Amino acid sequence: MSNQTKVLLSLVALIAFGVGAALNRGQVEPSSDAAPLLSAELEQVEPGAEPTSQVVRDSLGKLNLVNFWATWCAPCRHEMPLFETMYRLHKDKGFTILGIAIDNPGRSQPFLDSLDISYPILYAEQTGMTIMEQIGNPQGLLPYSLLLDDDGNVLEQKLGKIDEEQILAWLNQYGL
Repeated sequence: MSNQTKVLLSLVALIAFGVGAALNRGQVEPSSDAAPLLSAELEQVEPGAEPTSQVVRDSLGKLNLVNFWATWCAPCRHEMPLFETMYRLHKDKGFTILGIAIDNPGRSQPFLDSLDISYPILYAEQTGMTIMEQIGNPQGLLPYSLLLDDDGNVLEQKLGKIDEEQILAWLNQYGL
């Protein structure tokens, strides 16, 4: 094979890769219906207590950041200390953070304990993938977050890691 043919094949492969990557980028579908999430009955595990079932709607405050995460998701693990800080600073104003684990308690709890996470965590395991698909994340990519008002209406969606500026902007925009 000539050098010119090798270069041409490499160029075609590079273009095909770029097109494939562009078409398969994770995107969320705009959603205003969080009903499948709000009605979900998920497991809650409190240290030293028996697991209980919790309906997501019952965990809502005035402004709610619902974050789907898993221990195997590096960006998820990196944003959780920020969530904890924001929760502790703003929970008295009605800001709630609710973690939805796409994981099981046995795998997640040691990680949560190491970070001293105090905001509520509910365990959806594989059911969480179905819920995410129904509320605008058809690819089930993580981290995935929704900002909900006190009635459970979707105010914002975010696929990917959230930073402090984003949370502060939401708190300001939605009156907290």
